Amino acid sequence: MAIGEQVRDREFLAQAFQELIVSEEEFPIKVEGAKTLPYSATLRVSEPERQELVVKLFRPLPPALAMGAWFDLVFAVQGKRYEGRMPLVGREGYLQYRFKWPQSLLSSDRRLWKRYPFRPRENVYVTAQDNGIPSHGYSGPLTNLSLGGFCFRVDRMLRLEDGMPVRPWANYFENGRVLPMIRIHGLDRDEIVEARGNTVRFLEADSEIHLAVQFQGMDEDARTLLTRALAARDRKPGAVAGPRPAHGPRTTRLGAAPGEDDAGLGPEGEGEAEAEAGSQVAEPAEGELDPLRQLDRRTARLLLVAPDDPGREAAVRQLQAAGFWRLETAGELFTAFDLVKKAVDAPIRLLLVDLEPNRKEGLEPVGAVRHMEPLLRSFGTLPVVFLTQVQDPMLELLDKPGMGAVALENPAARWGKVLDRLLKS
Repeated sequence: MAIGEQVRDREFLAQAFQELIVSEEEFPIKVEGAKTLPYSATLRVSEPERQELVVKLFRPLPPALAMGAWFDLVFAVQGKRYEGRMPLVGREGYLQYRFKWPQSLLSSDRRLWKRYPFRPRENVYVTAQDNGIPSHGYSGPLTNLSLGGFCFRVDRMLRLEDGMPVRPWANYFENGRVLPMIRIHGLDRDEIVEARGNTVRFLEADSEIHLAVQFQGMDEDARTLLTRALAARDRKPGAVAGPRPAHGPRTTRLGAAPGEDDAGLGPEGEGEAEAEAGSQVAEPAEGELDPLRQLDRRTARLLLVAPDDPGREAAVRQLQAAGFWRLETAGELFTAFDLVKKAVDAPIRLLLVDLEPNRKEGLEPVGAVRHMEPLLRSFGTLPVVFLTQVQDPMLELLDKPGMGAVALENPAARWGKVLDRLLKS
């Protein structure tokens, strides 16, 4: 069947709808002409004799919606993508609605890559940086992912030049904007998928912005990690972070907007199960580390710059739990600078700086880093780790060969991994 061809064969429509019922595959429907997010749906019943469908949604339709309202639907069967339009008949049950069959279906394109929806509770999130002047950083939860691209909800936006927060607004985004740094966190333990890409579509609805991105570059390690994580979802739906509905993944083509027609654009589904405790594989304990790494941690001389308060005590406990015992402290950067200069025979190998005292005026963590940069330059090439109370994804965008970030809420294994990387640099 050629792309762009209209299909009116009733037998073909009945077969396509039956395949949707068997696969339990999600597809989006949307009120015609409305500027709202699509509704995630699954097909429950197809009645060829009455030419009607019963569809289950993950969120209810507005009570005031008139019967006979037209809905656009998009779904994929047999490796092809079809679009249609169907009128609402009425409410059938809890979150279930009856529609008339579409008069015809439009064969719109062929897909190459499977697309996997993600729910906010899975705690898989994205940080990205654009190439604008000034450059901006974005972060938010992942909504769908494939080997060709992904879509995420833009919850935060910062101007990286000074760390000032910016309210995400639709007029800023445009198709084709380059994202030279993309990081997807939470797919596989503490690993991060790093890539480059460009925006292909954005959607603003219900005061939220969803951004669709196409991958343009990824190294072999990142692609292996991405492939392994998506394969795990094929073997066991929800394997990344807890249970999820037992429906099959969908597909998309490389170069298409991953956010187009995706059910993952809607709010999280009702009745989702909480992530299972202990679903993440634990990092090795200190006693299980490689002996050379243990020795390097125990002999590395660190300097912690933080006020004498419970926050500093918590940081010391985290460092000791990760295996770092040669630790000195300073209340401010000026004192720390003197200690670094005096440490000639046994040089200090790593500087840890608490950002919280610099945020008393309401500064974002990135803004606090920018505020301290002139003083940090006096330390030369000494690696720096920034400490916060809670993890801030935006600090990942400042992650350079000699820079890192950890939070007090992170486990000791996360601290060890970040510090090990900087000690090797």
